[in-house]
Amino acid sequence: MASQQTGRHRKRSDGRVLGISAVALGTIIWGTVGPVVKLFPEGTEFQYSLIRNLTGTTALWLLVLFSKNKKRYTKQDIVPILVAGTGAALFFPLFILAFQLTGVGVAAVVSIGVAPIFVGLIAWIALKQPPGKQWAIGTLIAVTGVVALNWPSGDNTVNVLGIGFALAAAFGYSMQATGMGMISRHHTPFQCVAPMFTIGTLFQAPLSYGKDFSFLQDPVLLLGALYGGIVTVALAYAFFIYGIARIGAATAVTVGLMEPLTASILGVVLLGETVSAIGIVGSVLILTGLVVVSRPPKETAVLKT
Repeated sequence: MASQQTGRHRKRSDGRVLGISAVALGTIIWGTVGPVVKLFPEGTEFQYSLIRNLTGTTALWLLVLFSKNKKRYTKQDIVPILVAGTGAALFFPLFILAFQLTGVGVAAVVSIGVAPIFVGLIAWIALKQPPGKQWAIGTLIAVTGVVALNWPSGDNTVNVLGIGFALAAAFGYSMQATGMGMISRHHTPFQCVAPMFTIGTLFQAPLSYGKDFSFLQDPVLLLGALYGGIVTVALAYAFFIYGIARIGAATAVTVGLMEPLTASILGVVLLGETVSAIGIVGSVLILTGLVVVSRPPKETAVLKT
């Protein structure tokens, strides 16, 4: 009996490590989006997002087509796909509106920092799956770190409507993660992400209607857009949803706070940006919070035979 329980505990622990590693890798890849977007002309955010989504969605469906492990979609998949797809469609446009009104610092703090709290509340209230005290403590530490890392400069103006858009963006991200968690129980990662981004792309397409795409004539920018789709959508989301299936949406979104930390590090290394003392403290807090949520939950005492 004791050896069987120990074996099950070891298997769960290994699965948790794999899940956390996959989510961390996916969100580290997401962290490269910011430096890439800064290469594009101002005012082309929606065009970049559309090309990124189209490329990523095409790559995902090709991977699904040639996958040997794919399963047929059923009626049970409709709601999770719609929830995740709607969340994917909402996040980026709402985030853009938020940072245009209240600055990228405030928008990032609210939309990224509040998302884990929303996911935890959805899991607790709607799915009857309370994340637990360990998650709450780790998330509080990590979110505090995100606030410190993205602390707005004196040039930022706090706009109430902008804050509202940022909160809505956070909820969109939460819907996306929750829907992915639901569908990940039945399908491969690529099968989970492909329909979600198909819906997101269809919703976002009208936002780019009539806009200028001539910047894609620049080979560097074209390569950046293709990288965004193939790597930061298809590959990164596959890692993320693989992890969600093993550690749950609430923990995954908290581990996902690696994204702003990665973006900050790349900004320093590649773009010559600087990080303030409070930003360094924030980085340490993010890592501390991730260590807390990554620890396996305590097991009840093993019965002796």
